[in-house]
Amino acid sequence: MPFIDPEIRRIVERFQRPTKRRGRRHRLGRDELMKEQKGLHPFDKRRLHYLRCGRVDIGNLDVRPWKFLNVLLDRSRDELENILEGMEKGLPPHEIRDYIYTALHMQSHFSHLLTRHRPAFLDSEKLDHYLVEGLCRLNRDQAFFKGVEHHEPDDLHPYLIRYLILYFDNVFDPQSVWGETVEDFIWKHRFHKPPPSRSGISMPEKEACRCLGILPKDFKRMDRKALIRCYRQLAKETHPDRGGDEETFIQITEAYERLLSLKN
Repeated sequence: MPFIDPEIRRIVERFQRPTKRRGRRHRLGRDELMKEQKGLHPFDKRRLHYLRCGRVDIGNLDVRPWKFLNVLLDRSRDELENILEGMEKGLPPHEIRDYIYTALHMQSHFSHLLTRHRPAFLDSEKLDHYLVEGLCRLNRDQAFFKGVEHHEPDDLHPYLIRYLILYFDNVFDPQSVWGETVEDFIWKHRFHKPPPSRSGISMPEKEACRCLGILPKDFKRMDRKALIRCYRQLAKETHPDRGGDEETFIQITEAYERLLSLKN
C-alpha cells in the first residue's frame, strides 16, 4: 500500500472500511426513513431514479421516502460512483443524454410543458451551456464531494469529466419520441378552440396542401416518408418552444394528419 498512488490508495481504503448493516431499514417507519434519506445528494437520487425507472419527468423525490434509495445510504462517494457507474453501463446509447439531462435537472431551465421533458427537441446550444454550468456548479458542491480529499473546485473531477465525455460522445434519438410528442400535443389541444367554420368536417385536401406548402400535383406523387419529412421540417420551424406560433403549429399538424390519412 505505501507504494500505491495516493489517490488509488484512498479509494481502496474506502472500500476496505466496514460499513453499517443496512438490513434494519425495512423495519424503519416512514419518518425515520425520510430522515435518513434527507442526507442523500439530489444528483445521486435523480441518477438512481432514472436508472431504475427510465423517466425524464421524475417529479419531486423529497416528498416521501423511497425504498429504492436505501442502496445509497451509508456509502462513501467512491462507493456511490462505483455503484452508479456499474448501472450506467446498462443504458442504451440513445438514452445517455436523457439520463445526464435528468441527473443535472436541466429541465428546470425550460418552462414549456410540451418539450421540457423531451430534451431532443430543445435548443442544442442552450443544452450544452446548461450542461457545463451544471457540472461546474456540482464540482464546487462540498456536500457532493464530502469525504473526498485533495479535490480542487477549479479542476473538474474525473467523476464529472465522465459525464462530459458521455454527453458529447452520444446523441439524442428524436425519432423514437417524435410520434409520442406530436400525439401528446394534439391530445392536449384537440378538445378546445375548435374552428367554428369547419363544423366537424375534416380539412379539405387542397387547404391541407397549402398549410404544408405542398402543391397538389406534388402531393399525389409523394410517398408517406416524403410527407413525414416535409412535416417534421415545418414543425421544427413553427414549434412554440422555438419561438413559433402555437395556432400555426396546430394547423399544420391537422393538415399533416389529413394528408397522411390519404396515403393509407
